[in-house]
Amino acid sequence: MLDEHRIAAAAGLANGVIRVEAAVDSTNSRLARCREAGEPVRILLAEHQSAGRGRHGRRWLSPPGRGLYLSMAWSFQQPPRELGALSLTAGLAAAEAIERQVAVRVGLKWPNDLQIDGRKLGGCLVDLATGRNGATNAIIGIGINVDFRGLDGPDQPWTDLAAHAGRIDRNRLAADLIQGLDRELDRFNQAGFAAVAERWRGRDVLFGRDLVLIKPGQANLDGRGAGVDAHGGLVVETDQGRRIVRSGEVSQRIRTHGT
Repeated sequence: MLDEHRIAAAAGLANGVIRVEAAVDSTNSRLARCREAGEPVRILLAEHQSAGRGRHGRRWLSPPGRGLYLSMAWSFQQPPRELGALSLTAGLAAAEAIERQVAVRVGLKWPNDLQIDGRKLGGCLVDLATGRNGATNAIIGIGINVDFRGLDGPDQPWTDLAAHAGRIDRNRLAADLIQGLDRELDRFNQAGFAAVAERWRGRDVLFGRDLVLIKPGQANLDGRGAGVDAHGGLVVETDQGRRIVRSGEVSQRIRTHGT
């Protein structure tokens, strides 16, 4: 079971900053309410989420005790429009924390998926709000599939850490993830995405791949992944030239014979 005192001690943080709850609607939503109430908690974990959220309001599967569901609050001086690469930075911190605990290579799929061998392992969700002092208050949520054996997983190709490493100490993983997030978000606050861009590109699973970009109400965009720009936008090479994508759903295009 998750233990907030063990996690706080391993992460080098004071008790009270971290909270573990048995069940919440979502860790992002619950942490936002804690912050609005003036509570000192900055990092919130839960054993179970009844309404875990992915991108575009999708449900995030959060079976009790089988994953790591964590949210962290941070404040940035930049306005929300300049924080487009925040989820990429959080994803990088998560990938590196996982690799420090498990002998596995974690790839990153723009903008916020963690993958192993093309299968989804986890993801990031960032909620932004402008504070009273003009700063941007962010809540960065990360969900990682730890041990889904015997369960029906997400409705897409997926994997979990147990498939690659057996038993996982979630407290150690949580502490490592918290330390990594604090370190990388501080760098991001000081220098933006440039501080981590090269490391992110080294994990980019879409680079050089044939892609389809899907945006509601618009024609699909076909192209080839060409990395990310300085602000975290996806660069796509198309027949009409280079495009920078800030939002939308991206999937790899499966070529069939003769196409």
